[in-house]
Amino acid sequence: MQLTDALILALIQGATEFLPVSSSGHLAIAGKLLGMHQAPLDFVVTVHFGTLLAVLVYYRDDLVALARSVLPARAGSDAAERAQYRRLLALLLVGTVPAAIAGYLLEDTVGAAFGDIRLVGVALVVTGLLLAVASRLGGLRQMPQTGLRQAVVVGLCQAVALIPGISRSGTTIVGGLGCGFSREWAPRFAFLLSVPVIAGGSAVHLMHMLAGAASPDFSPGVYGLAALVAAASGYLAIISVINSVKRGNLLYFSAYCLLIGFTAIASGFGFTG
Repeated sequence: MQLTDALILALIQGATEFLPVSSSGHLAIAGKLLGMHQAPLDFVVTVHFGTLLAVLVYYRDDLVALARSVLPARAGSDAAERAQYRRLLALLLVGTVPAAIAGYLLEDTVGAAFGDIRLVGVALVVTGLLLAVASRLGGLRQMPQTGLRQAVVVGLCQAVALIPGISRSGTTIVGGLGCGFSREWAPRFAFLLSVPVIAGGSAVHLMHMLAGAASPDFSPGVYGLAALVAAASGYLAIISVINSVKRGNLLYFSAYCLLIGFTAIASGFGFTG
C-alpha cells in the first residue's frame, strides 16, 4: 500500500470511528475510490488500533478507575466509587457480549459486505435516519441509574453496527439516548463500550496476521505511521462528537450520512464491486 493511500485511509478511519458516520462505510468507499476492492484487513486492524489508542488516552481516568475497582483496595480509597465502577465494568462486559457473538458468527459475511458499495450506501442511509431520530432523544440517566437492560440494549446496537455503513458510535449513542441516558453519559458509555470490541477484533485479526495472513503490501513503517494518524484524528473526533451530542447537533451528521448513502446507492460510484 502506498504511503499516501495509507495516510488518507488512516485519517478517514480516525475521524469517522467516533463520529456517528460509520468508519467501516467510509473505509469501504475510500478503498473503492483509491482503486482497492477493499482495504487489506491487516491495515484495517492497524488503524483500528490507532483509534483504540485514542479512546484509551481520552478516557484514561475512567479506565484506570475500572481497573482499580477489581484490584485490592488501597488505604484511603473510596469504597462507594470502587463499587460503582465494578458495577460499570460488569455492565460493559454484558454490553460487549452481543457484538462478540455476532462478530464470531458473521466474520466472513461482514468481510464480504465491504465489497458491496450499494449495501454500504443503504446502511449509511439507515444510520442517517437513526441520527435524525436521536436528535429528539435523551434523558437524565447517569452512570448510577444505568442497569442491565440498558447495557443489553446498547450492546445489541453495537452488534448491529458490524454491518459496514452502520455507525458503531452512532447506533450506541442512539441506543443510550433511547434508554434515557443524558447527553453526557450516552457518548461516554458508548465509547467505553467500544474498547473491548475494538481490542478483541484487533486481537483476532492479529492472530490471522501472525499465522501468515498479512497482505503482501504490509509495511511496518507505513502501517505504524497510519496508526498514529488514526489515533490523532480519532482523539479530535471524540472531542467533536461529545460536544455535538451535548448541543444536540446530530442532524448535521444525519444529513451527511443520508447524502453519502443515497449517492452510493444511486451511482455505485461507477464500480461493480
